[in-house]
Amino acid sequence: MNRKQRYYRSLYEIAAAVNSARTSDRVLSIIMETVAKALDAKGCSLMLLTPDRKALFHTAAYGLSDWYVQKGPVSADKSISEALEGKPVAIANATKDERVQYREQAKREGIASILSAPMLLREQIVGVIRVYTEERRRFTTGDIYFVQAVANLGAIALENARELEQISSEVVKLEEERRHFVRFLGVVAHDLQSPLVATQSILSYILDGFTGEITDGQKDLMQRGIRRIDGLLTLITDLLDIPRIEAGQLKREMREISVNEVIKHALEGLDSLARQKGIALKIELPQSSPKLYASNRRLQQVVTNLVSNAINYTHDGMVLIRVIDGDNDVRVEVIDTGIGIPPADLSRLFEDFFRGSNVGVKGTGLGLSISKRIVEAHGGKIWAESPNPETGKGSRFTFSLPKVQSVVQEGKQQ
Repeated sequence: MNRKQRYYRSLYEIAAAVNSARTSDRVLSIIMETVAKALDAKGCSLMLLTPDRKALFHTAAYGLSDWYVQKGPVSADKSISEALEGKPVAIANATKDERVQYREQAKREGIASILSAPMLLREQIVGVIRVYTEERRRFTTGDIYFVQAVANLGAIALENARELEQISSEVVKLEEERRHFVRFLGVVAHDLQSPLVATQSILSYILDGFTGEITDGQKDLMQRGIRRIDGLLTLITDLLDIPRIEAGQLKREMREISVNEVIKHALEGLDSLARQKGIALKIELPQSSPKLYASNRRLQQVVTNLVSNAINYTHDGMVLIRVIDGDNDVRVEVIDTGIGIPPADLSRLFEDFFRGSNVGVKGTGLGLSISKRIVEAHGGKIWAESPNPETGKGSRFTFSLPKVQSVVQEGKQQ
């Protein structure tokens, strides 16, 4: 491979690194090493300008000793000043050329020649890339073009890193704000729960006639009030669930459970709801029930939520609950022939307070987001498909839980 081919290959490798998901430090390290090897040079460094543009600091280096990199502040000497004007600068004799600030240190480090190329970011020079050789070298036009092309890619890498840092900072800030909001909701929900329960008890007491006879109109108003409070208490329970799950309280409830038993208990009462709507409720369970290390109560909550949703949004046909015992995981599917989910809603389905655009049934908009938290707290995944790929209609909700947790727990008990 001749030098020109080597340069092209190196530029390709650097471009791939810049566009990869690697960290900025790793990308810059790859650039420094690749440049040094492509030029058969001793080393390579990337220096950025300080805000006052009077000095530079090493951001990345390859092939140079720590003491040389850390030898002191690098002022914008004549060689760098020329580079900062946008022109590559080649120094054939780094130990004698007065444009070099640290000539004695360069001699001690074994540096003979230096090539500097400016880094341009958004029409502003922000630093330089320097190549160091151990032997005196007159850099060719090809060498200079190659290093300048790398400097341009290095500037892109820095811009990507800055954008990534900004995005990461914003994500951390948003996540912290979300946690504060969730904690606030939990406190408010807890404070509201007791007076609502007391109010509901008083209304039920009056409705049952303990304070004297009431008219039919008064009974109707009392029943409406009780139903409204039921809805609020359901919302409060959901709001209290979120901080509990995120705080890891599910771990205290985990033990070995039978998946088939979870399904059966979760469906208690839902069969009558399905019959009232004329919907067939079908169950497909493996003969030998899979075992998992999980929270029985919370998994029942997930199944109950998915099945009740399926019944609510199915006008005719059937709802099927299927358990699939895989090699590494257990999958639970809830399939319906209902109204389905608009494509635009699928990506937001598990967000807090999200309600589908085609949904008419009232609810808190928290059931699916809480289900997602519960499943993920068990190391699993949950997703939705609509239409159901098996039938071309309705929806299919699936959650999977890894078996490894059960195996780990059994090992601890032995």
